[in-house]
Amino acid sequence: MSVPVGFVLKKALGLAFMPLTVCLLLFALGLVYILLRRSREALAPFVIGSVLLYALCLNSVSGFLIRPLERAYPALDLTAPSVAGKDVKWVVVLGAGHRTDRSLPPGAMLEEDALYRLTEGLRVARRFPGSILVLSGGKYRDEQTSAQVMAAAAAGLGFDPTRIVLADQSLDTHDEAQSVKGLVGDDTFVLVTTASHMLRAVKLFEHAGLSPIPAPAYWRDKGESEYFLPYPSNIQTCHMAVHEYMGLAWAFVRGQVSLGAP
Repeated sequence: MSVPVGFVLKKALGLAFMPLTVCLLLFALGLVYILLRRSREALAPFVIGSVLLYALCLNSVSGFLIRPLERAYPALDLTAPSVAGKDVKWVVVLGAGHRTDRSLPPGAMLEEDALYRLTEGLRVARRFPGSILVLSGGKYRDEQTSAQVMAAAAAGLGFDPTRIVLADQSLDTHDEAQSVKGLVGDDTFVLVTTASHMLRAVKLFEHAGLSPIPAPAYWRDKGESEYFLPYPSNIQTCHMAVHEYMGLAWAFVRGQVSLGAP
């Protein structure tokens, strides 16, 4: 599957505005000033970069950024009458990252959020025995698609391969929504993705004319207390939050989502 140039450019531009990248650019600017023997001007970018980097490592800052995204939809309660009584025919799991390494089992090839998505998808699919598990996600800088790796991992966990359908020709959420629309039609289906990604995913699926039942997975913010100690994992949380806010802004500019309440 060829990768569109626009997709690569979008990835590159997005990376340039990620929190850690901004910190590194500030440090690089300070280094340039030092090389130019302008030490006084170098102080500001070093101080700003250091303070920003410290803030990004704090529980309170990362939680503040990602909490509105993760709490947009609650966890799916499969025992609730509003859910248990539905005739769910499809469980759609959106693709996430992976890296093929034939020395590892399929589950170990999946990135953390992909593994959480798949686990939630299996939980829901087993609750609705007649449903089909739709695994999405295309191929980018790898020999396999995300959907293929997730399917192998699902089979390895004992899920019936005959209940799995791959939708592995899409690289972003907008295209995944279009692909799923052609597959599920007007049937009732559950949508599984990372909690912070669910708001954007639901809006894009609704824009495509679909009405998914949200089943978020993989929460980063769990209400940790603030000890003012830097934790590297919080940088990743901030990265995920900024990525989603940028994705929402891009979709809004393209007229694919509104910014109203979910």
